[in-house]
Amino acid sequence: MTMREFRCTRNALYLHDCIGRDNIEARQGHYIKAETEEEAWQEMARRYPDETKAGFTVQEWESFDVKVVEVKRDEEGNIIE
Repeated sequence: MTMREFRCTRNALYLHDCIGRDNIEARQGHYIKAETEEEAWQEMARRYPDETKAGFTVQEWESFDVKVVEVKRDEEGNIIE
C-alpha cells in the first residue's frame, strides 16, 4: 500500500472559548500520512488518548501547493512593489 494523507479532527468539545468549540468544521486539522483511515485514526488516538471515546473525524485529503507572499504598503495604503 502507498501512504496517503488524511485530515483528522478531534470530536471532543473544545474547553476554551473559540469558534471551534461548538463548530467541528472550524477546527484545526491534523494532517497525518498513513496507509488507511484506521491507521490515521490510531495515530490520533496515540496523540490524544483521553479523547478516544469522543472519537476523531478522518477524511482523505489531497494536499496542494500554497505560496505565501507578504504585501507591503506605504503610509497612504499603496502597495509597494
